[in-house]
Amino acid sequence: MRTRADSHEFRSRRVMPHHSTYAVPNEQLDVVVIDDSKTMQGIIRSMLNAMKVRRIRLFDSTEAALHAMLNEPPNLIICEWKAGLVSGHQLLHMVRARFMEPLCYVPVIILTATPTRAIIDKAMGAGANLIVVKPISPAVLHERISWLQRDQRQLVLGPRGSFEIEGVRESMMAQKERAAAVRKAATTKPIRKTEDAPTPAAPETADTGNLAADQWQAFLRTKEQLERKAGLRPEEDASGKKPAVKPSWTALRRG
Repeated sequence: MRTRADSHEFRSRRVMPHHSTYAVPNEQLDVVVIDDSKTMQGIIRSMLNAMKVRRIRLFDSTEAALHAMLNEPPNLIICEWKAGLVSGHQLLHMVRARFMEPLCYVPVIILTATPTRAIIDKAMGAGANLIVVKPISPAVLHERISWLQRDQRQLVLGPRGSFEIEGVRESMMAQKERAAAVRKAATTKPIRKTEDAPTPAAPETADTGNLAADQWQAFLRTKEQLERKAGLRPEEDASGKKPAVKPSWTALRRG
């Protein structure tokens, strides 16, 4: 038989089908806004009123908002990243703890004017549903809340005992691996491949029909004729043998 402690453990480890904004119309939304700027509080309240949100609660600090939310959990939290002594990052850690049920199922939109990679990673890793850059426009706020109302991602209990949004941890790990691969590729010197010495191109020879050889043979024939005329080369006899006669160099001079 399952004891009360076992039942509590089972409830703590179960998967929550949806967060508390999913499929809730604007007319039923209870939204908590945490921002230490009265001007920003007024701007966000005007935007939410235009969306016909049922209830809007404004707080200057996360400390004051926590007490109120524990008594009456809202459907949505909109929190400035640096609001009061307890930052948005610390608020996320407290809200997502499993012993904060049902507050742990409330989605959180983080507002920040400095959306650095470090802030985004810390916020998403701590359980933020969305990060919105300030200053925010009515169209952007409406689109983000509408997206949450359609977001079907489940909440799962993470290894640290707090609830996480399904798939966020895996997505962040994949992003870190890609970033590490890019940094490694950027800092690694490329290995130059040893290229073989190019084979010298064969000298181009014009298709002259062995013109050089023909000219050389013509030169030899002309030279032979001149030598015979000058008496330097004896005529061949009928047998085809050349008589052993020494050339007369004086005849060449006379010619």
